[in-house]
Amino acid sequence: MARFTKLWPPLISGLLVLACFPPFRLGLLVFVALVPWLMQLREADGKRAFRSGMVFGFVFWLGEFSFVAALAGHWTGSLALGMIPWLLGCFLGSFYFALFAWLASICYRRKMMWGIPLAWVGVEVFRSYIIGLAFPFGFLAMPLTPFPVLIQSAHFGTVFFTSAWVILCNLVLAELFAGAKYTSIRWYAASFGGLLALSIAWFGVEPDGDLKTLAAGQPGVDMAFGDQSLTPMKVGQRINEISWEVAGADLLVLPEGIARSPGNVPEITFDVNPALPIIFGGQRGVEPAHQSAFSFDGKWQYADKTRLVIFGEYVPGRKWLPFLNKFKLPEGDLVPADEVRTVPVGQFKVGALLCFEGLFPDVGYKHAANGANVIAVMAIDDWYFGTNAPEQLRDAATWRAIEAGVPVVRAASLGYTMIIDAKGRTVAEAPLRESEALVARVKVPRTPQYFPLLPVFPYLSLFSLIAIPLYDALRRRKEG
Repeated sequence: MARFTKLWPPLISGLLVLACFPPFRLGLLVFVALVPWLMQLREADGKRAFRSGMVFGFVFWLGEFSFVAALAGHWTGSLALGMIPWLLGCFLGSFYFALFAWLASICYRRKMMWGIPLAWVGVEVFRSYIIGLAFPFGFLAMPLTPFPVLIQSAHFGTVFFTSAWVILCNLVLAELFAGAKYTSIRWYAASFGGLLALSIAWFGVEPDGDLKTLAAGQPGVDMAFGDQSLTPMKVGQRINEISWEVAGADLLVLPEGIARSPGNVPEITFDVNPALPIIFGGQRGVEPAHQSAFSFDGKWQYADKTRLVIFGEYVPGRKWLPFLNKFKLPEGDLVPADEVRTVPVGQFKVGALLCFEGLFPDVGYKHAANGANVIAVMAIDDWYFGTNAPEQLRDAATWRAIEAGVPVVRAASLGYTMIIDAKGRTVAEAPLRESEALVARVKVPRTPQYFPLLPVFPYLSLFSLIAIPLYDALRRRKEG
């Protein structure tokens, strides 16, 4: 019973956070989900906090990483093989939350609660950009995607800034439930209220721009599993039909993976027309090979993908770890681009995000800094259908729109295909698994809406991972 008493707060918080994500989508619970855990961390020493973080993390990742088990099991044909990377990922991912819990216990002990939101975001940023293993699912702010009026703070500090705001609410409530006087937390409550007011006010500021007709094509063809021998022909036929249906649009965005090319001009199975500017994804080059966005408006251009999917687009240690062959991983590693390239297409400067890239705030804001006034997300989510992954890939597009302050057009082979305005509102969305030509009139900014200090907060939060334990060590030395 004593052990359960120690475990239930992180266990309950982990389950509450999971309930905020697909398939449950009880997003507003995120404002209270961490309260039980924070109340425990308020009284915990470093070791106890670390253990509670492992419990919270393992419960959270069991749900968040469930797509790994489904994908690996489908790929290998073995449920047992599918569970190996899932459980291993849950265990390793738990250390991130254990790190946060340890840092939070220091902040409580040193009466510097303001460091707790910074510590949470610092761990989120570190987890999302760790070299080779970057996989930024599960930001604490992402459950609020259906409520764009609440999340406009992302425009000033990325999705991470909104995560800090959510933690702030949990922190205030945890203190109140623990019996703290309101006077001791009034500045935290005022900061939460101020950021809420900022979000509501910015939501009401419409960008200065012109209405344009943006289109997205969803072929409705499974491009991941099953017999793929006729897929290029089927996709090409549907794209020709889509192009005819959206004739007159100012830009058409198509999915990833619909062309290959040994050079810089794609080999395609559909027709192109200079009067209908298009952008789509494909594979470019041979040794090195790149995942790329190709655009055509009378002239072909390309932009290579900068963030590759580990074990999907490249396999680290392929030559030295022979057991990886059991997972039937793709052959031939792709190479990432050295820089983010924004391409002019028709009337627009388009920031191309190829599938996985759409999860990364820094790629989106680099496009905005390059002058992009439209972001195009080109995806194949077919690998993950039947799991929670496609919905989170869908949600990421909303955050990229808010951060960059520009509309986002997302096109995927089976879905989610959608058009989002600069405030994160979904203007149009295609039904899943169906062939669809999506068209919407959206205001496109004349000049970039990029906030120059957008990346400052994520970088600042990383500093907390060093500053908090360093401060604690200096205090210990002084006290000793």
